[in-house]
Amino acid sequence: MNKSFIFDLNRCTGCGACIVACSIENTGKQDLNWRQVYVFNETRHPDLSLFSLSMACNHCASPACLKNCPASAYAKDPGTGAVTIDASRCLGCKYCTWVCPYDAPRFNEVRGVIEKCDFCIRRQENGEAPACVCACPTNALRVGDYDETGETQTIAGFTKTGLRPAIRFKELRKGRQVPEATAPPSKESVAKLFESSQHIPVPKITLKAEWALLLFTTLAALLVSWLTVMLPTPMGINPYIFLGAGLLGLALSTVHLGKKERAFRAIFNLKSSWLSREILFFSLFLGLSAAYLIFFPGVRDVGRAAVAIGFISLFCIDRIYQVAMKVGPLNFHSAHTFFNGLYFTGILTVNESIIEWMGGLKLFLYLYRKFHFMRTGRKMRPLVSFLRLGFGFLAPLYLLIEEPVTPINNYGYIIISVIIGEVIDRTEYYAEMDIITPRKQMLLDLEAAMSRNNLDQ
Repeated sequence: MNKSFIFDLNRCTGCGACIVACSIENTGKQDLNWRQVYVFNETRHPDLSLFSLSMACNHCASPACLKNCPASAYAKDPGTGAVTIDASRCLGCKYCTWVCPYDAPRFNEVRGVIEKCDFCIRRQENGEAPACVCACPTNALRVGDYDETGETQTIAGFTKTGLRPAIRFKELRKGRQVPEATAPPSKESVAKLFESSQHIPVPKITLKAEWALLLFTTLAALLVSWLTVMLPTPMGINPYIFLGAGLLGLALSTVHLGKKERAFRAIFNLKSSWLSREILFFSLFLGLSAAYLIFFPGVRDVGRAAVAIGFISLFCIDRIYQVAMKVGPLNFHSAHTFFNGLYFTGILTVNESIIEWMGGLKLFLYLYRKFHFMRTGRKMRPLVSFLRLGFGFLAPLYLLIEEPVTPINNYGYIIISVIIGEVIDRTEYYAEMDIITPRKQMLLDLEAAMSRNNLDQ
Protein backbone atom coordinates (compact mmCIF):
# COMPACT_ATOMS: atom_id res chain seq x y z
CA MET A 1 0.00 0.00 0.00
CA ASN A 2 1.23 3.53 -0.80
CA LYS A 3 2.61 5.57 2.06
CA SER A 4 1.89 9.09 3.28
CA PHE A 5 3.59 11.67 5.45
CA ILE A 6 1.76 12.52 8.68
CA PHE A 7 2.62 15.89 10.16
CA ASP A 8 1.65 17.16 13.62
CA LEU A 9 1.62 20.96 13.62
CA ASN A 10 1.51 20.98 17.43
CA ARG A 11 4.81 19.12 17.81
CA CYS A 12 7.12 20.72 15.21
CA THR A 13 9.63 23.14 16.74
CA GLY A 14 11.24 24.14 13.43
CA CYS A 15 14.61 22.74 14.55
CA GLY A 16 15.57 21.63 11.02
CA ALA A 17 16.72 18.13 12.01
CA CYS A 18 14.65 16.75 9.13
CA ILE A 19 16.56 18.94 6.66
CA VAL A 20 19.94 17.81 8.00
CA ALA A 21 18.93 14.13 7.96
CA CYS A 22 17.71 14.41 4.37
CA SER A 23 20.99 16.01 3.32
CA ILE A 24 23.11 13.33 5.01
CA GLU A 25 21.00 10.48 3.61
CA ASN A 26 21.30 11.76 0.06
CA THR A 27 24.96 12.80 0.07
CA GLY A 28 26.29 12.64 -3.48
CA LYS A 29 22.98 13.07 -5.26
CA GLN A 30 21.63 16.12 -3.46
CA ASP A 31 23.06 19.61 -3.92
CA LEU A 32 19.94 21.51 -2.80
CA ASN A 33 17.75 21.10 0.27
CA TRP A 34 14.86 18.86 -0.66
CA ARG A 35 12.99 19.66 2.55
CA GLN A 36 12.17 23.15 3.83
CA VAL A 37 10.74 24.44 7.11
CA TYR A 38 8.36 27.41 6.92
CA VAL A 39 7.22 29.45 9.91
CA PHE A 40 3.76 30.98 10.17
CA ASN A 41 3.56 34.23 12.15
CA GLU A 42 7.30 34.88 12.32
CA THR A 43 6.69 38.26 13.99
CA ARG A 44 4.94 36.37 16.82
CA HIS A 45 1.75 38.39 16.87
CA PRO A 46 -0.16 37.27 20.01
CA ASP A 47 -3.52 37.16 18.22
CA LEU A 48 -2.37 34.68 15.60
CA SER A 49 -1.27 31.06 15.71
CA LEU A 50 2.44 30.32 15.62
CA PHE A 51 3.65 27.09 14.05
CA SER A 52 6.28 25.55 11.78
CA LEU A 53 5.55 23.54 8.67
CA SER A 54 8.08 21.04 7.35
CA MET A 55 7.60 20.34 3.64
CA ALA A 56 9.22 18.25 0.92
CA CYS A 57 7.69 16.40 -2.01
CA ASN A 58 4.22 15.17 -1.09
CA HIS A 59 4.30 12.30 -3.63
CA CYS A 60 0.84 13.10 -4.90
CA ALA A 61 -1.53 10.44 -6.19
CA SER A 62 -1.99 12.63 -9.29
CA PRO A 63 1.41 14.35 -9.52
CA ALA A 64 1.47 17.45 -11.71
CA CYS A 65 5.21 17.04 -12.29
CA LEU A 66 4.77 13.58 -13.80
CA LYS A 67 1.80 14.62 -15.92
CA ASN A 68 3.47 17.72 -17.37
CA CYS A 69 7.07 16.60 -17.80
CA PRO A 70 7.70 16.60 -21.59
CA ALA A 71 10.60 14.17 -21.32
CA SER A 72 8.77 11.52 -19.26
CA ALA A 73 11.57 11.75 -16.71
CA TYR A 74 9.22 11.17 -13.77
CA ALA A 75 7.84 7.87 -12.47
CA LYS A 76 5.60 6.78 -9.60
CA ASP A 77 6.59 3.70 -7.61
CA PRO A 78 3.56 1.38 -7.27
CA GLY A 79 4.71 0.01 -3.92
CA THR A 80 5.43 3.14 -1.91
CA GLY A 81 3.76 5.80 -4.06
CA ALA A 82 7.08 7.67 -4.29
CA VAL A 83 7.35 10.11 -7.19
CA THR A 84 10.90 9.92 -8.53
CA ILE A 85 12.86 11.58 -11.31
CA ASP A 86 15.47 10.05 -13.59
CA ALA A 87 18.11 12.77 -13.95
CA SER A 88 19.50 11.09 -17.08
CA ARG A 89 16.21 11.82 -18.87
CA CYS A 90 15.63 15.36 -17.55
CA LEU A 91 15.88 18.27 -20.01
CA GLY A 92 16.20 20.88 -17.33
CA CYS A 93 13.23 22.75 -18.81
CA LYS A 94 12.05 23.59 -15.26
CA TYR A 95 8.38 23.26 -16.19
CA CYS A 96 7.80 20.83 -13.31
CA THR A 97 8.88 23.62 -10.93
CA TRP A 98 6.06 25.73 -12.35
CA VAL A 99 3.29 23.17 -11.98
CA CYS A 100 4.17 21.91 -8.50
CA PRO A 101 2.55 24.13 -5.84
CA TYR A 102 4.73 22.58 -3.12
CA ASP A 103 8.11 23.67 -4.54
CA ALA A 104 9.35 20.07 -4.49
CA PRO A 105 11.27 19.87 -7.79
CA ARG A 106 14.44 21.94 -7.44
CA PHE A 107 16.53 22.99 -10.44
CA ASN A 108 20.24 22.35 -10.00
CA GLU A 109 22.01 25.17 -11.86
CA VAL A 110 25.34 23.30 -11.88
CA ARG A 111 24.07 19.96 -13.16
CA GLY A 112 21.36 21.48 -15.33
CA VAL A 113 18.68 19.03 -14.15
CA ILE A 114 15.93 18.72 -11.56
CA GLU A 115 16.45 17.01 -8.23
CA LYS A 116 13.84 16.23 -5.57
CA CYS A 117 12.84 14.17 -2.56
CA ASP A 118 12.44 10.49 -3.49
CA PHE A 119 10.59 9.51 -0.29
CA CYS A 120 13.69 7.52 0.74
CA ILE A 121 12.36 4.78 -1.49
CA ARG A 122 15.33 2.47 -0.86
CA ARG A 123 14.91 2.77 2.91
CA GLN A 124 11.21 2.01 2.61
CA GLU A 125 11.93 -1.06 0.47
CA ASN A 126 14.12 -2.26 3.36
CA GLY A 127 11.35 -1.67 5.87
CA GLU A 128 12.79 1.59 7.22
CA ALA A 129 11.10 4.97 7.53
CA PRO A 130 12.39 7.99 5.56
CA ALA A 131 15.46 9.67 7.08
CA CYS A 132 13.56 12.88 7.89
CA VAL A 133 10.99 10.89 9.88
CA CYS A 134 13.63 8.98 11.83
CA ALA A 135 15.49 12.18 12.73
CA CYS A 136 12.51 14.20 14.00
CA PRO A 137 13.13 14.61 17.78
CA THR A 138 9.52 15.48 18.63
CA ASN A 139 7.81 12.84 16.47
CA ALA A 140 6.09 15.63 14.55
CA LEU A 141 6.86 13.95 11.23
CA ARG A 142 5.75 10.36 10.72
CA VAL A 143 4.82 8.06 7.86
CA GLY A 144 1.71 5.90 7.52
CA ASP A 145 -0.58 4.34 4.96
CA TYR A 146 -2.02 6.64 2.34
CA ASP A 147 -5.76 7.22 2.69
CA GLU A 148 -7.12 7.36 -0.86
CA THR A 149 -10.48 8.71 0.31
CA GLY A 150 -9.17 11.23 2.81
CA GLU A 151 -9.14 14.98 2.24
CA THR A 152 -6.06 17.03 2.99
CA GLN A 153 -6.92 19.68 5.56
CA THR A 154 -6.66 23.37 4.82
CA ILE A 155 -3.43 24.53 6.44
CA ALA A 156 -1.77 27.94 6.15
CA GLY A 157 1.04 27.65 3.64
CA PHE A 158 -0.40 24.50 2.07
CA THR A 159 -2.12 25.09 -1.25
CA LYS A 160 -5.31 23.13 -1.79
CA THR A 161 -5.19 21.30 -5.11
CA GLY A 162 -6.68 18.31 -6.85
CA LEU A 163 -3.32 16.51 -6.87
CA ARG A 164 -4.21 14.35 -3.84
CA PRO A 165 -0.91 14.85 -1.97
CA ALA A 166 0.29 12.04 0.27
CA ILE A 167 0.38 14.06 3.48
CA ARG A 168 -2.04 14.35 6.37
CA PHE A 169 -1.97 16.97 9.12
CA LYS A 170 -2.79 16.86 12.78
CA GLU A 171 -4.26 20.32 13.06
CA LEU A 172 -3.38 22.92 15.63
CA ARG A 173 -5.26 22.73 18.89
CA LYS A 174 -7.89 25.42 19.23
CA GLY A 175 -6.64 28.60 20.81
CA ARG A 176 -2.99 27.67 20.25
CA GLN A 177 -1.66 31.18 19.86
CA VAL A 178 1.39 33.12 20.96
CA PRO A 179 1.19 33.72 24.74
CA GLU A 180 -0.59 36.95 25.64
CA ALA A 181 2.51 38.21 27.40
CA THR A 182 4.21 38.59 24.06
CA ALA A 183 3.94 42.19 22.94
CA PRO A 184 2.32 42.75 19.54
CA PRO A 185 4.94 43.46 16.89
CA SER A 186 5.23 46.96 15.54
CA LYS A 187 3.56 47.88 12.29
CA GLU A 188 7.01 48.43 10.79
CA SER A 189 8.26 44.94 11.69
CA VAL A 190 5.26 43.32 10.05
CA ALA A 191 5.69 45.45 6.94
CA LYS A 192 9.34 44.39 6.74
CA LEU A 193 8.26 40.75 6.78
CA PHE A 194 6.19 41.25 3.65
CA GLU A 195 8.85 43.36 1.96
CA SER A 196 12.01 41.50 2.99
CA SER A 197 13.89 39.82 0.15
CA GLN A 198 14.63 36.97 2.56
CA HIS A 199 10.97 36.10 2.84
CA ILE A 200 9.51 37.03 -0.53
CA PRO A 201 9.96 34.03 -2.83
CA VAL A 202 12.14 34.44 -5.92
CA PRO A 203 9.77 34.38 -8.92
CA LYS A 204 10.01 31.14 -10.90
CA ILE A 205 9.16 32.95 -14.14
CA THR A 206 10.92 36.19 -15.02
CA LEU A 207 11.28 38.15 -18.22
CA LYS A 208 15.06 38.04 -17.85
CA ALA A 209 15.05 34.24 -17.77
CA GLU A 210 12.40 33.75 -20.46
CA TRP A 211 13.50 36.31 -23.09
CA ALA A 212 14.23 33.54 -25.60
CA LEU A 213 10.75 32.08 -25.15
CA LEU A 214 9.25 35.54 -25.61
CA LEU A 215 11.00 35.81 -28.99
CA PHE A 216 10.07 32.25 -29.95
CA THR A 217 6.37 32.61 -29.15
CA THR A 218 6.14 35.97 -30.94
CA LEU A 219 7.96 34.59 -33.96
CA ALA A 220 5.71 31.52 -34.00
CA ALA A 221 2.58 33.68 -34.19
CA LEU A 222 4.10 35.78 -36.99
CA LEU A 223 5.10 32.73 -39.04
CA VAL A 224 1.68 31.08 -38.74
CA SER A 225 -0.09 34.30 -39.77
CA TRP A 226 2.40 34.88 -42.60
CA LEU A 227 1.73 31.47 -44.12
CA THR A 228 -2.02 31.99 -43.66
CA VAL A 229 -1.88 35.24 -45.59
CA MET A 230 0.24 33.75 -48.38
CA LEU A 231 -1.87 30.62 -48.94
CA PRO A 232 -3.24 31.88 -52.27
CA THR A 233 0.22 32.93 -53.52
CA PRO A 234 2.87 30.71 -51.86
CA MET A 235 5.48 31.75 -54.44
CA GLY A 236 5.52 35.14 -52.73
CA ILE A 237 7.34 33.62 -49.74
CA ASN A 238 11.03 32.85 -49.89
CA PRO A 239 10.89 29.34 -48.41
CA TYR A 240 14.44 29.45 -47.08
CA ILE A 241 13.91 32.70 -45.20
CA PHE A 242 10.63 31.35 -43.82
CA LEU A 243 12.10 28.02 -42.72
CA GLY A 244 15.25 29.72 -41.43
CA ALA A 245 13.09 31.89 -39.19
CA GLY A 246 11.21 28.79 -38.02
CA LEU A 247 14.44 26.94 -37.19
CA LEU A 248 15.66 30.04 -35.37
CA GLY A 249 12.47 29.88 -33.31
CA LEU A 250 13.11 26.23 -32.43
CA ALA A 251 16.68 27.10 -31.46
CA LEU A 252 15.42 29.92 -29.23
CA SER A 253 13.02 27.48 -27.53
CA THR A 254 16.01 25.45 -26.29
CA VAL A 255 18.02 28.34 -24.83
CA HIS A 256 16.48 27.96 -21.35
CA LEU A 257 17.12 24.19 -21.16
CA GLY A 258 19.62 22.91 -18.65
CA LYS A 259 20.48 20.03 -21.00
CA LYS A 260 20.16 21.34 -24.56
CA GLU A 261 21.54 18.14 -26.05
CA ARG A 262 18.46 16.31 -24.77
CA ALA A 263 16.01 18.64 -26.52
CA PHE A 264 14.82 15.72 -28.67
CA ARG A 265 13.18 14.25 -25.55
CA ALA A 266 10.75 17.17 -25.44
CA ILE A 267 8.14 15.18 -27.39
CA PHE A 268 8.24 12.06 -25.20
CA ASN A 269 5.02 12.82 -23.29
CA LEU A 270 2.41 13.69 -25.90
CA LYS A 271 -0.25 11.93 -23.81
CA SER A 272 -0.45 14.64 -21.15
CA SER A 273 2.20 17.35 -21.62
CA TRP A 274 1.24 20.54 -23.44
CA LEU A 275 4.94 21.28 -23.76
CA SER A 276 5.45 18.07 -25.76
CA ARG A 277 2.45 18.90 -27.93
CA GLU A 278 3.72 22.42 -28.58
CA ILE A 279 7.09 21.17 -29.85
CA LEU A 280 5.52 18.41 -31.95
CA PHE A 281 2.91 20.63 -33.61
CA PHE A 282 5.29 23.51 -34.28
CA SER A 283 7.78 21.06 -35.83
CA LEU A 284 4.99 19.59 -37.94
CA PHE A 285 4.00 23.10 -38.97
CA LEU A 286 7.52 23.78 -40.21
CA GLY A 287 7.68 20.43 -41.99
CA LEU A 288 4.35 20.92 -43.79
CA SER A 289 5.31 24.52 -44.59
CA ALA A 290 8.52 23.28 -46.21
CA ALA A 291 6.56 20.72 -48.23
CA TYR A 292 4.05 23.35 -49.37
CA LEU A 293 6.52 26.12 -50.19
CA ILE A 294 9.20 23.97 -51.86
CA PHE A 295 7.64 20.77 -53.23
CA PHE A 296 3.86 21.33 -53.51
CA PRO A 297 3.24 25.08 -53.95
CA GLY A 298 0.13 24.42 -56.01
CA VAL A 299 -1.45 21.91 -53.62
CA ARG A 300 -3.55 24.20 -51.45
CA ASP A 301 -4.61 21.40 -49.07
CA VAL A 302 -1.01 20.96 -47.91
CA GLY A 303 -0.86 24.68 -47.10
CA ARG A 304 -4.19 24.58 -45.29
CA ALA A 305 -3.00 21.62 -43.22
CA ALA A 306 0.16 23.55 -42.31
CA VAL A 307 -1.89 26.57 -41.22
CA ALA A 308 -4.25 24.42 -39.14
CA ILE A 309 -1.34 22.67 -37.43
CA GLY A 310 0.29 26.06 -36.88
CA PHE A 311 -2.71 27.46 -35.02
CA ILE A 312 -2.89 24.26 -32.95
CA SER A 313 0.74 24.85 -31.94
CA LEU A 314 -0.16 28.40 -30.85
CA PHE A 315 -3.02 27.03 -28.76
CA CYS A 316 -0.61 24.57 -27.13
CA ILE A 317 1.77 27.42 -26.27
CA ASP A 318 -1.02 29.23 -24.45
CA ARG A 319 -2.00 26.09 -22.55
CA ILE A 320 1.55 25.75 -21.19
CA TYR A 321 1.31 29.09 -19.40
CA GLN A 322 -2.18 28.67 -17.95
CA VAL A 323 -0.68 27.28 -14.74
CA ALA A 324 1.01 30.62 -14.05
CA MET A 325 -1.70 33.02 -15.18
CA LYS A 326 -3.64 34.96 -12.57
CA VAL A 327 -5.99 37.37 -14.34
CA GLY A 328 -9.17 36.98 -12.36
CA PRO A 329 -12.26 34.98 -13.36
CA LEU A 330 -11.68 35.27 -17.12
CA ASN A 331 -8.02 34.18 -16.95
CA PHE A 332 -7.51 35.11 -20.61
CA HIS A 333 -4.58 37.29 -21.55
CA SER A 334 -4.45 39.81 -24.40
CA ALA A 335 -0.97 38.48 -25.30
CA HIS A 336 -2.07 34.89 -25.94
CA THR A 337 -0.19 33.64 -29.02
CA PHE A 338 -3.39 32.21 -30.54
CA PHE A 339 -5.00 35.65 -30.44
CA ASN A 340 -1.79 37.20 -31.75
CA GLY A 341 -1.75 34.83 -34.72
CA LEU A 342 -5.30 35.82 -35.68
CA TYR A 343 -4.64 39.51 -35.11
CA PHE A 344 -1.45 39.45 -37.20
CA THR A 345 -3.42 37.68 -39.95
CA GLY A 346 -6.00 40.46 -39.97
CA ILE A 347 -3.30 43.15 -40.05
CA LEU A 348 -1.31 41.49 -42.83
CA THR A 349 -4.41 41.01 -45.01
CA VAL A 350 -5.93 44.35 -44.00
CA ASN A 351 -9.09 42.42 -43.19
CA GLU A 352 -11.24 44.95 -41.34
CA SER A 353 -13.51 42.31 -39.79
CA ILE A 354 -10.62 40.37 -38.24
CA ILE A 355 -8.93 43.59 -37.14
CA GLU A 356 -12.10 44.87 -35.50
CA TRP A 357 -13.01 41.61 -33.76
CA MET A 358 -9.55 40.53 -32.64
CA GLY A 359 -8.36 44.07 -31.94
CA GLY A 360 -11.49 44.72 -29.90
CA LEU A 361 -11.09 41.44 -27.99
CA LYS A 362 -7.43 42.09 -27.23
CA LEU A 363 -8.15 45.66 -26.14
CA PHE A 364 -10.97 44.49 -23.86
CA LEU A 365 -8.78 41.79 -22.29
CA TYR A 366 -5.96 44.28 -21.79
CA LEU A 367 -8.15 46.88 -20.08
CA TYR A 368 -9.93 44.21 -18.04
CA ARG A 369 -6.57 42.92 -16.80
CA LYS A 370 -5.42 46.38 -15.77
CA PHE A 371 -8.70 46.99 -13.96
CA HIS A 372 -8.33 43.64 -12.16
CA PHE A 373 -4.78 44.54 -11.13
CA MET A 374 -5.95 47.92 -9.85
CA ARG A 375 -8.59 46.24 -7.67
CA THR A 376 -6.18 43.64 -6.29
CA GLY A 377 -3.25 45.95 -5.70
CA ARG A 378 -0.93 44.50 -8.33
CA LYS A 379 1.50 46.60 -10.39
CA MET A 380 -0.21 48.69 -13.07
CA ARG A 381 2.90 49.83 -15.05
CA PRO A 382 1.22 52.98 -16.47
CA LEU A 383 4.10 53.95 -18.78
CA VAL A 384 4.29 50.45 -20.28
CA SER A 385 0.51 50.46 -20.69
CA PHE A 386 0.65 53.80 -22.49
CA LEU A 387 3.28 52.49 -24.93
CA ARG A 388 1.39 49.24 -25.46
CA LEU A 389 -1.88 51.00 -26.25
CA GLY A 390 -0.14 53.60 -28.39
CA PHE A 391 1.83 51.22 -30.59
CA GLY A 392 -0.63 48.34 -30.57
CA PHE A 393 -3.92 50.16 -31.13
CA LEU A 394 -3.86 53.94 -31.47
CA ALA A 395 -1.09 54.30 -34.07
CA PRO A 396 -2.39 51.49 -36.36
CA LEU A 397 -5.93 52.85 -36.07
CA TYR A 398 -4.76 56.33 -37.06
CA LEU A 399 -2.83 54.95 -40.04
CA LEU A 400 -5.81 52.85 -41.15
CA ILE A 401 -8.10 55.88 -40.97
CA GLU A 402 -5.67 57.81 -43.13
CA GLU A 403 -6.14 55.29 -45.96
CA PRO A 404 -8.97 52.97 -44.84
CA VAL A 405 -9.35 50.82 -47.97
CA THR A 406 -5.87 49.97 -49.22
CA PRO A 407 -3.34 51.51 -46.88
CA ILE A 408 -0.37 50.68 -49.13
CA ASN A 409 1.72 53.67 -48.09
CA ASN A 410 1.18 53.01 -44.40
CA TYR A 411 1.28 49.22 -44.64
CA GLY A 412 4.82 48.76 -43.32
CA TYR A 413 4.34 51.26 -40.52
CA ILE A 414 1.14 49.56 -39.39
CA ILE A 415 2.79 46.13 -39.25
CA ILE A 416 5.83 47.43 -37.36
CA SER A 417 3.67 49.35 -34.90
CA VAL A 418 1.44 46.35 -34.20
CA ILE A 419 4.44 44.04 -33.69
CA ILE A 420 6.00 46.51 -31.23
CA GLY A 421 2.71 46.70 -29.34
CA GLU A 422 2.40 42.93 -29.17
CA VAL A 423 6.00 42.49 -28.01
CA ILE A 424 5.36 45.00 -25.22
CA ASP A 425 2.23 43.08 -24.23
CA ARG A 426 4.17 39.84 -24.35
CA THR A 427 6.85 41.28 -22.02
CA GLU A 428 4.10 42.14 -19.55
CA TYR A 429 2.77 38.62 -19.99
CA TYR A 430 5.99 37.10 -18.69
CA ALA A 431 6.42 39.74 -15.99
CA GLU A 432 2.92 38.99 -14.66
CA MET A 433 3.29 35.21 -14.43
CA ASP A 434 2.73 34.07 -10.86
CA ILE A 435 3.67 30.64 -9.49
CA ILE A 436 2.39 29.68 -6.05
CA THR A 437 4.86 28.22 -3.55
CA PRO A 438 4.54 27.28 0.14
CA ARG A 439 6.42 30.45 1.14
CA LYS A 440 4.17 32.63 -1.00
CA GLN A 441 1.07 30.78 0.17
CA MET A 442 2.08 31.26 3.80
CA LEU A 443 2.56 35.01 3.32
CA LEU A 444 -0.80 35.25 1.58
CA ASP A 445 -2.48 33.29 4.39
CA LEU A 446 -0.76 35.43 7.01
CA GLU A 447 -1.94 38.58 5.29
CA ALA A 448 -5.48 37.17 5.11
CA ALA A 449 -5.41 36.18 8.80
CA MET A 450 -4.28 39.66 9.84
CA SER A 451 -6.98 41.20 7.71
CA ARG A 452 -9.68 38.96 9.22
CA ASN A 453 -8.53 39.88 12.71
CA ASN A 454 -8.24 43.59 11.86
CA LEU A 455 -4.57 43.61 12.83
CA ASP A 456 -2.09 46.25 11.68
CA GLN A 457 0.03 45.30 8.71
